[in-house]
Amino acid sequence: MADLPTRAVRRPRATATAVRRDTLILDALERLLASTPLSELDVEQIAAEAGITRTRFYAYYSSKHDALAALLRRLIAVRTEVYEQPGSWFIDRAPDVRPREALRETIEAVTRRWWAHRFVLREACDLWTVAPQVREVWLDAIDIATTRIETAIQRERDRGIAPPGLDARTTAQALAWQAERLNFRAWAQLPQSLSQSELCEVCLTAFMRMIYLADDPDPEHVTK
Repeated sequence: MADLPTRAVRRPRATATAVRRDTLILDALERLLASTPLSELDVEQIAAEAGITRTRFYAYYSSKHDALAALLRRLIAVRTEVYEQPGSWFIDRAPDVRPREALRETIEAVTRRWWAHRFVLREACDLWTVAPQVREVWLDAIDIATTRIETAIQRERDRGIAPPGLDARTTAQALAWQAERLNFRAWAQLPQSLSQSELCEVCLTAFMRMIYLADDPDPEHVTK
């Protein structure tokens, strides 16, 4: 059955039952995406997997794309938790921790947390240019990553560890979008895509070269 066109819906009040059904829908969608792309799913299949009726689905989401957008927002929150863990390069690298070590641990932690949700993220990378709901959330996800990177770049420059260079925002945007495309190839299992470990290593090298212009600068050496 074809999906209904996107329309505004009134969200139910946040009762315990409402929250549980909302979670059931998102969990069901993620399970289905592990074996079937969103283009081959319809609302009835998602509702059946969640154990609810198609009518009940529309009490929460206006379309399958709307549900995917909500699922992505949930994953952004998961990524934010990793960003804000103690010792994260994005928060505040300890002065005695080498930049490469701090970055490696953070990149590996983010990649590891998102890898379990790669089928959902694959759909986001694939659909953000054509589905308005997905586009809004995915651009927000990239903007959040860009801002985090920009702030960290400026911190490292202020400390004198990273040399002055291209505008921090521009550098951050380049790194965020490069990582998005590299991750998409891996999540979609495209030919010659990188493994999880290779993905981490390539992103680490790109960050180090673009931000520090070095593979492993000494945090005790100030360039100013």
